[in-house]
Amino acid sequence: MAEQTSFKWSPSSLLLLYRITSSLSSANEDKQILHDFLILLKQHFNATAGSIQLITDDGMMNLIAHFGITEEQANSIQHAPIDGHLFNFETNVINEIQIRQSKLTIDSLPPKQLCIPVRFKIRTLGVINLYVNETIDITEELAYLLLSIGAHLGESIERSYKEHKNRQQLIKNERNIIANELHDSLAQTLASLRFQVRILDQTIQPVGNFMAFKTIESVEHALDEATTDLRELIAHCRVPIEQQGLVPAIKRAVEKFRKDTGIHILLQCEEQVLQLPSNMELNAYRIVQEALTNIKKHANAYIVRVLLTYNDGTIHILIENDGKGFDQRKIHSSEGEHLGLTIMKERARHLGGELKIESDPDEGTRVELKFYYKDKTKSND
Repeated sequence: MAEQTSFKWSPSSLLLLYRITSSLSSANEDKQILHDFLILLKQHFNATAGSIQLITDDGMMNLIAHFGITEEQANSIQHAPIDGHLFNFETNVINEIQIRQSKLTIDSLPPKQLCIPVRFKIRTLGVINLYVNETIDITEELAYLLLSIGAHLGESIERSYKEHKNRQQLIKNERNIIANELHDSLAQTLASLRFQVRILDQTIQPVGNFMAFKTIESVEHALDEATTDLRELIAHCRVPIEQQGLVPAIKRAVEKFRKDTGIHILLQCEEQVLQLPSNMELNAYRIVQEALTNIKKHANAYIVRVLLTYNDGTIHILIENDGKGFDQRKIHSSEGEHLGLTIMKERARHLGGELKIESDPDEGTRVELKFYYKDKTKSND
């Protein structure tokens, strides 16, 4: 936009740009910032609806914010194919703004769809769609205004992405530091205690005190369990899925469970590959991992079943066992709430999904996770 323009900014355009930059630089959460951004555009352009879609790594358009459209309509434009016009840089900026007939019916009318490219420098990140009933004449000033709005949003999104990436790296580094500290301190202490208990066992062997033997055996067993738990905790703190995807990660977790416990575990998985974002893979995998850990520690189960299915964007994971179960009222009480189960539910919320835990004493336990993500590689399902 360094070229010479033949207009002067109108006061209303300057005011909108000021409000846009103030909104995007606010300290609110990202969702609130995008909502406020769209409402400013709604008010200025008298739009009946609006949406923001960003290009994903898998080459689709991800709907990240909207107003004035139903959830059904939102789902219909979620993970849509990339529109080629978004990449066009025209000599005449007026041609970079497109007005189309909307495919969505809003307030009983198919409004006009004003498409504004979202860019950071020369890279197109997505599109802002405004649905308007009035005819809009794209003047040079309006074209520059709309492109400026898209550029401001693009800069804000890029900044937010970099901040998120930096936070993730800091978390990863901190987790590795914690893992190293646990290994160098607590793990070594447990190893030393196990050695001392063995020495004590050998020392009292000539005495032949039955109660002393039972006590030492109990201590040794507790130390073995603590060591195993600590090793798993250290492994959890490090990079978890090794970039191999959710399905291979679950298969490894099932195989490890089988090897560690000797319990008969059956994995039913219709999919070999699921292309999910890494944060979704991690949260889903952790839920499965925690469920298997709980079975190992508490269930006294004979048979465990893990089921994973994918149907038109809905991912369903079921982990059930025939163990002793537990009283579900303890989960919901303030005194007896289990931290592991609480974390599982928080992870399900991060997935935008639903987690159900069903159990009764001596009736086994059923953990069921459902969440949505449309894998474009399975578009023919």
